[in-house]
Amino acid sequence: GLLNISAADFFSIVLPTPTNRDEQQKIAHCLSSLDEVIGLDSHKLDALKNLKKGLMQQLFPQEVA
Repeated sequence: GLLNISAADFFSIVLPTPTNRDEQQKIAHCLSSLDEVIGLDSHKLDALKNLKKGLMQQLFPQEVA
């Protein structure tokens, strides 16, 4: 593939994970909150783009031929 390491090296990598259930839940909650914020910001960005488009159309109306 695209990795510059051998398959044996790749599969021998140990990824530390929290063993405490409470810590796992806190991490999951934090990530879920970030996902929600990103989603809300995406919707806000879309709304602002639509507003900009509408304002630009008012500033520079298309002439009907």
